[in-house]
Amino acid sequence: MLNLLRMEIRKLFRDKGLYITMAVFFCILVIAFVTLKLMSSSSLMEWAIDNGFEFSVQDQADTQEFLNSTQIDFLSNLLFSGGLMAALAGITSSILTCSDFATGFSKNIFSYYPDRKSYIMAKLGCHCIMNGFFMVSLTLFTLILFLLMGFSNPLGDPLHLLLMLTVGWIALIPISAQNLLFCMLTRNPVISSILSVCCGMGVVAGTLNLFTGFFGIQIAPLFPPYLLMNAPFISGAGSSLTITSLTTNLLAVGAGTGGILLSVFASLLWSVFYIWAAGKVLEKKDIC
Repeated sequence: MLNLLRMEIRKLFRDKGLYITMAVFFCILVIAFVTLKLMSSSSLMEWAIDNGFEFSVQDQADTQEFLNSTQIDFLSNLLFSGGLMAALAGITSSILTCSDFATGFSKNIFSYYPDRKSYIMAKLGCHCIMNGFFMVSLTLFTLILFLLMGFSNPLGDPLHLLLMLTVGWIALIPISAQNLLFCMLTRNPVISSILSVCCGMGVVAGTLNLFTGFFGIQIAPLFPPYLLMNAPFISGAGSSLTITSLTTNLLAVGAGTGGILLSVFASLLWSVFYIWAAGKVLEKKDIC
C-alpha cells in the first residue's frame, strides 16, 4: 500500500492541473480582495465609480461585515461554511480516480498490486494529502493578502485557526472516501462529482434532519457535512477559545450542535464504512 501511495502522490504533484486549479483560486481571491479594498475606501470607491464600476447596497453591507470580522472568520467562510473545500474535494478526487479507469491505467496498477483495498486506501491517502495542500495553500495565501492589502482585521485566536483546519481536514476524509465509493460505482467523473458535491453540501443530512426534527432529534451532527458547514468551531461562530469553551466544544451536544469529539468520531466511522463499501464494489466490478 505504501508503494501505491507514493506512486499516487508523485502522480498528483506532477499533474499540472493541480497547480492550474490552485492558480485559478488564487486569482479569484486576488480579485475579491481588490474589490473589497476598493469598497472599503471612500476615495478608491469614488475612483472606481468614476471609471465605470457599479456597487450595490448589498455589496457595501457585505464589505462592512467583512471589515468587522476576523481573518479566521473569513477563512472559515471561505473554506468550510461556503462549501468550497467540500466541493473541491469531491470534484478533484472524482477526476483523479475516474481517470485511472478511463485511460486503462487501472489495469497496470492491479497487475502489480492485485489487492483492491490497498488501492482504495492509497487513493484516499492521496486525496487527504491533496485536501491538506489546498487548505494550507489557500490559508497562507489569504493571510498574505490581508497583509498586502493593508486590512486591519485582527487574526483571531491562533488556537481556533489550528483547531478549525485540523477538524475541518478530518471531516473531509469521509467526504473523499464517499467520493471513492461513487467513483467505484459509476466510473464517471461528472456523475461522481455531482453526487459527491450534493452529499458534501449536506443534502442527505439536511433532509434526514428535517424529518427527525419533528421528533426533537437532531441527526445532522452525526454527518460530516454538518461539521464542515455549520459546526460552531468550524463555521467561525466565535473566533477565540478559552479552556472552558474548548471543553464545551469537545464534549457538548446541545440543541442542533455536536461536540468536536462526536464530530470526529462520526467522521472516522463514516470513513471506515465508505472504505469498506468502496472496496467491496471494486472487488465485484471489472477493473476497466
